Amino acid sequence: MNSMFKRAIVAVVVLLASTVAAQAETLEVKVPFAFIVGSTQMPAGTYRLERGSMSSSVMLIRGEHGNVAQAFVLTTPLKGGSPVRDELALVFVPDENANRLTQVWGSPTVGQEITAHRGKPSQVSQIVIVAKRLS
Repeated sequence: MNSMFKRAIVAVVVLLASTVAAQAETLEVKVPFAFIVGSTQMPAGTYRLERGSMSSSVMLIRGEHGNVAQAFVLTTPLKGGSPVRDELALVFVPDENANRLTQVWGSPTVGQEITAHRGKPSQVSQIVIVAKRLS
């Protein structure tokens, strides 16, 4: 009976681990200009954006291919539509210092807003970069 109980626990742990892994979201995007995310200055380059699960409000943004920049940011859900219809996208808003990352669209209908930044009412323009899904 004891070994049967242990096998059941192992089966549940494996099932939960695979469910969590399936919900993880990873995007990769090449940003051709320096930008700010939260309070962190990021150079131009290729970035990987990761959330532990679809319900996670924490996102890791880290440089790839020799770019060591990284930042953890808090996000809030956005519903509606990606600014480029059926594409995954990052939205940047130019401000007085640099282009600021404000939104990440990991699907055409659900995105994340970087909580350190709320769109200014006087916002006139935005820059949208298309991303690709890695997982």
